[in-house]
Amino acid sequence: MRLGLRAMLAYSAGSVGAGAFYAFNNFVIPLLLSAMSAPDLLIGLLSSTRSIEGVVVQPAIGAWSDRLSTRLGRRRPFLLAAIPLSALFLFLAPFANTLVQVAVAIFLFSIFFNVAVDPYAALLPDITPADQRGTLSGLSNGIQLVSQVAFLIVVSIAAASGEVPLWTFALCGAILLASFAVTIRFVHEPRQLAERAAHLPLRAYLETLFRNGQALRYLGTIFVYQFGLSAVIPFLPLFITKDLGQPNEIAIALSALTLLVTAASAIAFGAAADRVGHRTVLGIGWAILAVAALGGTVIRFLPETIGVVVLAGIGNGAATVVKWPLLTLLIPAEETGIYAGLSAAADSVAIPLSVFVATELFLPTLGYRGVFAMLAINIVIALALFLAFVRVPRATAIRAPLAQ
Repeated sequence: MRLGLRAMLAYSAGSVGAGAFYAFNNFVIPLLLSAMSAPDLLIGLLSSTRSIEGVVVQPAIGAWSDRLSTRLGRRRPFLLAAIPLSALFLFLAPFANTLVQVAVAIFLFSIFFNVAVDPYAALLPDITPADQRGTLSGLSNGIQLVSQVAFLIVVSIAAASGEVPLWTFALCGAILLASFAVTIRFVHEPRQLAERAAHLPLRAYLETLFRNGQALRYLGTIFVYQFGLSAVIPFLPLFITKDLGQPNEIAIALSALTLLVTAASAIAFGAAADRVGHRTVLGIGWAILAVAALGGTVIRFLPETIGVVVLAGIGNGAATVVKWPLLTLLIPAEETGIYAGLSAAADSVAIPLSVFVATELFLPTLGYRGVFAMLAINIVIALALFLAFVRVPRATAIRAPLAQ
């Protein structure tokens, strides 16, 4: 059954909260932790939405959500349980008195957010025909990125005095709760998928998983790409403030500009992917990002930084919008949860490893701009592997999910 605009907006409501969370985690937390004199390695680890425990937790959550059958469906129970817990620790974090206590709070609200966000991603192919997944992914990612921009604008105004206020923790938690409540209430899951997966023997389920060579090769290329990208995200605000000498509000404003361009690019490329193919769009996105990363290694002044930011936003929008829909074209409909978990597990290894390599090898010799060199190298490798080893069917050739 094809999805109407109302259903697409109901699903995308959760992206408003996810956007606020990503903006806070990736761009605001580094500034808060830097003000507390946290070391670069700790800033990089805590400012990433994925952490090492996700290697075990996320595939387990994904597999559980594939085989769960409840009145709410198989994905929404995880949203209902985990989002309020993530919000709770966001509300409690401002009361922490030491760096250790802040770190624990960040760790906990990130864990519970991740427990919810992978079933949320798996919900997209559950409710959407294959030839609409690029469109819905573009819409939801666009909304998520606009939400990030709006959140950062609020924070930028609040930080005009020179410090980021602690009430931004509570603001993020409140947006998270309200937006996911809409998705939980108004999105209806197809029962047939849950019933079919629940009756599939566990051994057959796992055998199907590990026989899917195309999907596993694709996850391998995503790991290489994420290894480079994850070094940039937490250190971009610090590059702007410390290497370029700009104030916090400029760092936040440039981050917001990146996200705004990414949002527009995601919406445009999401619709294009359903027509020209997800593989083509991903290749274009990675190529543009590689050029932007090379530019990042040589920029010295604010105007040229804005140009690189715009170029990076275009490439990132194309890459982001097809990353998950492309994987759904390579996997059985009954197993989207565990593949979402495996993708998250790859990120959970790539992100801390990337941060460690960046802080130990690139930052000491090249400063914060070294992360751009690291990104360029990894994108070139990932693109070569993707084009050589991953074959993607057209969305029109994939059987649509069962009607509700």
